[in-house]
Amino acid sequence: MAVGWAVFRNYVGHAKEIYGDITDYPRFFLMPPTALVESDEHGNNVVALSSAEDHIDHEVELVIRLGDDLEPVEMCVGNDTTNRTRQTLAKKKGWPWLEGKGFAGSGVLGTWSAWDPAPVEIGLSVNGEVRQQASTELMVHSVESILGHLKNWYEPSPGDLVWTGTPKGVGAMHEGDQVECWIKNSQGEIISNLSAECVI
Repeated sequence: MAVGWAVFRNYVGHAKEIYGDITDYPRFFLMPPTALVESDEHGNNVVALSSAEDHIDHEVELVIRLGDDLEPVEMCVGNDTTNRTRQTLAKKKGWPWLEGKGFAGSGVLGTWSAWDPAPVEIGLSVNGEVRQQASTELMVHSVESILGHLKNWYEPSPGDLVWTGTPKGVGAMHEGDQVECWIKNSQGEIISNLSAECVI
């Protein structure tokens, strides 16, 4: 089964908003298969909030699927949801982040399109309000660098998903919120979309 390899703090703006530093090379956390939720062909999905009491953030990302040669074959938009309450506690205690970053349903995926290495725009809105919007040109570590480090240090498998980091603007989601995510190419065309309702 496919797993997710997720890069953290890969946009300067997001690192600043969470008071984190930029790493000198791509660093990853693992998303188990149960975290990854595919959309239907129209991009419909759900955001399964892990707790009604905890602070759950949205994080829009470019996601890449690896082919048999471990090179990119497809890409889509994803919402890497974060239980910030559990993650913050884990950081303070020195515990693993799994409760905050790898809970069931935390990696919400949109529609897939063929891989294109050209820069794209990723964006996210909640109830019609745009909260995140940025070009992948702003990534600190390029896709080439990400994949190089991933293959040198770990052993990814065909079909695995690589989450490339989120830009600034992360924010809380609540039950009933409608989350829309997209990837636009250089012509402004939407090539991947995600439409999801937040549920408990």
